[in-house]
Amino acid sequence: MILLLALLSTGHAGELVKRPSKPQVVSGQCLKSFPIRRGEAFAPEIVRESGVAACSAVAVPLSDYADLLQTEQWAEAIAAQYRVETFALESDRDWYKRRLEAELQPLPFLERPGTQRWLGRVETLVTVGIVAVGLGASYQYGSGGLR
Repeated sequence: MILLLALLSTGHAGELVKRPSKPQVVSGQCLKSFPIRRGEAFAPEIVRESGVAACSAVAVPLSDYADLLQTEQWAEAIAAQYRVETFALESDRDWYKRRLEAELQPLPFLERPGTQRWLGRVETLVTVGIVAVGLGASYQYGSGGLR
């Protein structure tokens, strides 16, 4: 069972695992598959008139074959889930890459912390100067200092 899963999973692995070559033909094997039904005689291509097997083959129980088909469907579902999760991880990685690149770009001159501090200091000095001139002028003209 584990061998089957390993073989099925290599089908979607791409270049990671090379698919093995097809095995050589076994001498004396049957040339094609024949159904075997309970209560019916074997196909004439399998058994000779003397009752001896004409070729070599393996009869697999139907439930085992059905299990193999279900296992193949399960492996394909896992492979599809792997593709979805891989795409999501690659998207996350690309988002973080873009964010890192944006963070590593130098800030424009007016957005730098040092520039902001100096602009704040100049703004404070200008504001204090305007307020002082305004208060001085209102005191000067309001109290009659120039009369």
